[in-house]
Amino acid sequence: MRWVAESDFGYPIVLTSHAIGMALVVGILLMFDLRVLGVGASIPITAIRAYFRIAWAGLVVNVCSGVLLFLINYTAFLHNAAFLTKISLLAAAGIVSWLLVRRVSQAADGDRRAKLLAGLCIFLLVGAIVAGRIIGYTSVPE
Repeated sequence: MRWVAESDFGYPIVLTSHAIGMALVVGILLMFDLRVLGVGASIPITAIRAYFRIAWAGLVVNVCSGVLLFLINYTAFLHNAAFLTKISLLAAAGIVSWLLVRRVSQAADGDRRAKLLAGLCIFLLVGAIVAGRIIGYTSVPE
């Protein structure tokens, strides 16, 4: 923990890992959501679902790096509205993503409820990213 907070390279390495994990998770979910919304209709949804293993790996990287970043200055983060917003939006996005994957596996292509869930998921993920960026301007690691 101390290495992350005090070394010249610890914090940048963990922060970069967090960004890479986020790119994997959000990128794959965004492709899935957009496909559900009708973008790239010639691509079967099952082809995109094959990438979910990579998204899970990205999630593991994101959780591990996020916990390290959080532990550097957890007292400040627990009182930071942007951090609390980010965590809330991520939890909601996780639930909506789970519901969407279940819905898509049970419903036909073009299902209106699935499209609503996909749009909501995109909104929540973008909101979480924006809130995460705001954290950097409202809470400085010690």
